[in-house]
Amino acid sequence: MSSAARDLETCQKMCEELRQQISQIRHQTGKKVLADLSSDVEVAEYEPKQRNLCTGHFGKIYALHWGPESDAIVTASQDGKLIIWSSHTGNKQLAITLNSAWVMTCAFSPSYEFIASGGLDNTVSIFKTSNPNSQQGPNGGRFRTKEIHRELEKHDGYLSCARFIDDGEIISASGDGTCILWDVETRSAKNIFMDHTGDVMSIDLNKQNKSLFVSGSVDATGKVWDMRSSDRCIANFPGHISDINTVKWFTDSQSIVTGSDDGTVRLFDMRSYRQLNEYADTENRSLHSQDPAGVTSVDVSASGSYIFAAYDNGQVYMWSALKAYRVCDMPHDSRVSSLGVSPDGFALATGCWDFNLRVFA
Repeated sequence: MSSAARDLETCQKMCEELRQQISQIRHQTGKKVLADLSSDVEVAEYEPKQRNLCTGHFGKIYALHWGPESDAIVTASQDGKLIIWSSHTGNKQLAITLNSAWVMTCAFSPSYEFIASGGLDNTVSIFKTSNPNSQQGPNGGRFRTKEIHRELEKHDGYLSCARFIDDGEIISASGDGTCILWDVETRSAKNIFMDHTGDVMSIDLNKQNKSLFVSGSVDATGKVWDMRSSDRCIANFPGHISDINTVKWFTDSQSIVTGSDDGTVRLFDMRSYRQLNEYADTENRSLHSQDPAGVTSVDVSASGSYIFAAYDNGQVYMWSALKAYRVCDMPHDSRVSSLGVSPDGFALATGCWDFNLRVFA
């Protein structure tokens, strides 16, 4: 055996020993560092009330996304429609009929000029919703047109999530295990990120650093990526024992929140590279078994005090981010597939399989 091969084998053994030492230290310090340290901290009690019930879909709502100015919400439903709603009045402002009814995601662009959607057609469909030459939209809205602008095709699996970086770039996640950064104008893939070993279910963009995004996958890991560096992740957070369905950056843009089919929501920190808190209710069971209800969607309040989690049994819990206890619940009639806190922090929207969009504040 050559000296280079011996050196390589020695380095591999040392790396494995370090991994085991790190794992032991993590297990010793527990999974609820924040909750343990804040046992004597007072948390303000607050219970959001339902302010709007938006009816109009004729199929299960699978996704929703707030407009950047918090005055509009777009929902995607199994009835094959995207509907844009006024978040203040609950009025419909525009309905877009999709080529494929099997839609799984939707998103506004930062300027409101475009809306993206996708699903089992493996395609990112981008619609142009404003045109200066068109007459004013319904209910005095800014949304005037619904023409297809671009169709981006490269994924080999279903499209699970898409988010605009700006009007010219969008990033998508897919069941083929990859995330793709697209140039919208040229319809070309600028970068393909492929460190996951399973379907990628969710992505979220970092608000402070536009080059960073986080993804969650059925391989039970959350990964952080830098679009400038390479197609490999810069941070990996294992810990869940089942599929991760949803990820979100925490308010400080230094930590990530993940939700999984194992029934837990977890808070991971980029700086300490470890789990800080875990949010779980042992009595929150699935409707069809004794297994924990799976987490379908998460978001964080603007202050960072509360974490909202939607579950497949129809529950929505508001957790204390610090103390990891349930502050209140907002039960729904059916599975809650998606939720989102408005960019201004004043409202929470939920999309449900009972066909309805609800706004809480």
